[in-house]
Amino acid sequence: MFMRILWSIPAHHADAADPDLLKWIKDRLDHLINLDAWVVVVVLALILLSIPVSVVTLYLVQRRRYGIDPRRSPEDRS
Repeated sequence: MFMRILWSIPAHHADAADPDLLKWIKDRLDHLINLDAWVVVVVLALILLSIPVSVVTLYLVQRRRYGIDPRRSPEDRS
């Protein structure tokens, strides 16, 4: 089993993915979406930044709603 794994390593190419497949996917997306590259970058950046912002916002809303103060000890909360 271990030798089979070792022999399968040289069968993979050095690239992260097949360059022809990546070019085909990029061409298809460019054809379907038809946006400038910077627009796609901005949209993806907004999506990525919205995730931690929403997590922090939900944390603060829950903290305010239930009156949880992390500075107080558990004995003081009751």
